Amino acid sequence: MNDWKKTGKRMLAGLLGAVMLQTAVSLPVGSAADVDYNYAKALQYSIYFYDGNMCGTGVSENDQYQWRGDCHTYDAQVPLQPMADNVGTNLSQSFIDEYREILDPDGDGYVDVAGGFHDAGDHVKFGMPENYAASTLGWGYYEFRDSYVKTGQDNHIETILRYFNDYLMKCTFRNADGDVIAHCYQVGDGDIDHSYWNAPEIDSMARPAFFLTEDKPQTDYAVSAAASLAINYLNFKDTDPTYAAESLDYAKALFRFAQTHEKQLSDNADGPKSYYVSSKWEDDYCWAAAWLYKITGDMQYLEEIYPYYDYYAAPCYVYCWNDMWSGVQCILGEISEETPLKEGEHTYPNFIDDFKVAANKSPYEEMNCWNSVEEAINKYMTGGLGTITPAGYFWLNTWGSARYNTAAQLVALVYDKYNNNGQPSKYSEWAKEQMQYLMGNNPMNRAYIVGYSENAAKFPHHRAASGLTKCEDTREQRHVLYGALVGGPDASDQHNDVTADWIYNEVTIDYNAAFVGACAGLYEYFGDDSMQVTPDFPPLEEGGGEEGGGNNYWVEAFAVDNPCSGGAGTTKISMKVMTDSITPRTDVTVRYYFSTEEMKDASLTMVNELYDQAATEAAPADGVITGPFQYDAAFDSNIYYFEVAWDGYTIANSNKKYQCAVGLYYGDQWDASNDWSYQGLPVLTDSEMFGDGNEVKTDYICVYAGGELVGGIEPNGSTPKPAETTTTITTTTTTTVTTTTVSTTSASSETTASQTGTSTSDSNPVFYGDVNLDGKVDLTDAIVMNKYQAKVIVEFTPVQMANANCDITDGTETIDEKDGMALINFVIMLEKELPKRV
Repeated sequence: MNDWKKTGKRMLAGLLGAVMLQTAVSLPVGSAADVDYNYAKALQYSIYFYDGNMCGTGVSENDQYQWRGDCHTYDAQVPLQPMADNVGTNLSQSFIDEYREILDPDGDGYVDVAGGFHDAGDHVKFGMPENYAASTLGWGYYEFRDSYVKTGQDNHIETILRYFNDYLMKCTFRNADGDVIAHCYQVGDGDIDHSYWNAPEIDSMARPAFFLTEDKPQTDYAVSAAASLAINYLNFKDTDPTYAAESLDYAKALFRFAQTHEKQLSDNADGPKSYYVSSKWEDDYCWAAAWLYKITGDMQYLEEIYPYYDYYAAPCYVYCWNDMWSGVQCILGEISEETPLKEGEHTYPNFIDDFKVAANKSPYEEMNCWNSVEEAINKYMTGGLGTITPAGYFWLNTWGSARYNTAAQLVALVYDKYNNNGQPSKYSEWAKEQMQYLMGNNPMNRAYIVGYSENAAKFPHHRAASGLTKCEDTREQRHVLYGALVGGPDASDQHNDVTADWIYNEVTIDYNAAFVGACAGLYEYFGDDSMQVTPDFPPLEEGGGEEGGGNNYWVEAFAVDNPCSGGAGTTKISMKVMTDSITPRTDVTVRYYFSTEEMKDASLTMVNELYDQAATEAAPADGVITGPFQYDAAFDSNIYYFEVAWDGYTIANSNKKYQCAVGLYYGDQWDASNDWSYQGLPVLTDSEMFGDGNEVKTDYICVYAGGELVGGIEPNGSTPKPAETTTTITTTTTTTVTTTTVSTTSASSETTASQTGTSTSDSNPVFYGDVNLDGKVDLTDAIVMNKYQAKVIVEFTPVQMANANCDITDGTETIDEKDGMALINFVIMLEKELPKRV
């Protein structure tokens, strides 16, 4: 997801490898003998990851999860203006004026780029992985279609392929002659997006749109989209010829745009920034041209390949979004056959001979596309590229090792299709062994496919599935992201199944893409009648309501009592507002009911905010506490309530924490035990205010939407009306978001050392190393520190700054790599205490 993570932060990668050795990762119960090698099931599950990542106005109509709904619907109304404060587009005003009727045919002042798929656990639509995932899913379906049909997954994969390619066509703007004048290759901004941990349905962050044009042609974006659309033609030409023809028409237009404009690498600074840094366009260009020749037999496409074709590149890396060469060699290998495998497609056996002439190569130099692919596979198998782990797993890179492994599998399986009469050779046998490793036959006894088995990874780094307040929360995730291929093991066969660990547990649309095709190929070669898909899938979630999400709202909370001398005191409440609804509501409020029966003067009661996670992480969201208000004098004149409202922010489905206090500090009595909303709450200590997962569900703190009770029980016994009378749809509009960090409240200063013994005590206690303020020092703090140093987290609060100053030997309060290294060394037990001193 983040390219800075791949190139600029090797230190953290090393840290995590060391941490895995030092922290004695527990092995799940089970053994290799218990692993279910079911390629039909794996294929079925693998496709469902994409349901979890659908975006736009068509999610509810096409998605198969009840916990996912329409999101970022305001991508359909991106202001058609040059970008200002992250709102609008990267287009110039002169370009907009010239092509306004094409970009905005209904004249409403907006351009519609809704649809597509979120990149990963985040919600940006990045062009290079989007196009790669679309074309790779299409390639797998093209090569192993029978597997999808036999397992009943053809309709599902076709829904996903349509959603990808419909989006690519929608984002391609053409003039009356059919020529491309603009193509939107990205929606959203990584720096903004990564500041949030929200369900996508309730996001309202700014999402600018980025376009390629004749002034900035960005060849790799144009042709990678063209390739997907060309493959889409092949996959639908026999079942929906009209749709297939439209796909091909757009593919030709996008390729023609790249062909007739200056060849230019995408502007990595404009849109993707450092998240996805494309290093070349030639591989994408040849990938698209090869597919277009295969379809049309038009020699111009092969002639376009010759000047840019890197014959020797395939064995140097693995097929991925930034290196398509082994995929290119496979398709050129298919083209170089004497006759096409499928009727109506085109081959050209003289391709290599013509290339030698065009590239001024010796006619005697031995060249063969399939030989190049075979050389690559042999390198994967023997450690000639990457490394072979002690357990025999092909490992290439820290970031998404499973993504490269399954891509290598797909290439091996395609090779056997064309070079071994469609029968498995040692290459497909190797692919099978690698997939079995990912299914659980590994030293961790862990499947790296979410939901595949009891021993599967359970904590993918994914906002929508987590349902948590932040990724550092270690509790069970609310939803199962079936079929998601997590990042995978490291070179020592180790893995860390933690939501916050975006190295081991990242999930992305490009990670899963070749995995789907590899599952199909393995079923093609090794599937049997014992391998069946899971019926009635995906299972309905308990409490999930009807199709389209649930209708339940509730509060999870705990209390902390702080008595004062003379009988006064306060009660602190930590609460989160929850829902299983996928319909965003921006009018949610919460009421806490308490009794003043023991008081002489109820007007002395005070309420005040202590901490608002929404305001901290999702400004301009701001919870506002008001009251006390009398509830119903006719029912009980002693009952009052305070109310918390987040005007315009969908707090309920973001599950953000809110902490406040009610009571008084002197002059009267305070007793929470007779309060309606206090009953049943766990009563904890001040030090536990800052942990995660302490709240429990309560029916006595009530939730309202538009002033109407939608969750909980009021003191007079009132309960919510039937859901259909309270459900409304709120249209979310684009807002300019400036991410800010508010100072931690005075309650935060009460954080104390619990188990680590790393704090110092003075008038302002500092808990060195507790960077995320959860009351302990562990790997999560090292990750947060790393994000801060990489400027993913823009600002620390004063308390975080004090806690992060782990190396005080330099005599400064600046947080730099020395502090990060001191914290890392403490986490992996090379430092015995913090802060580090000479």
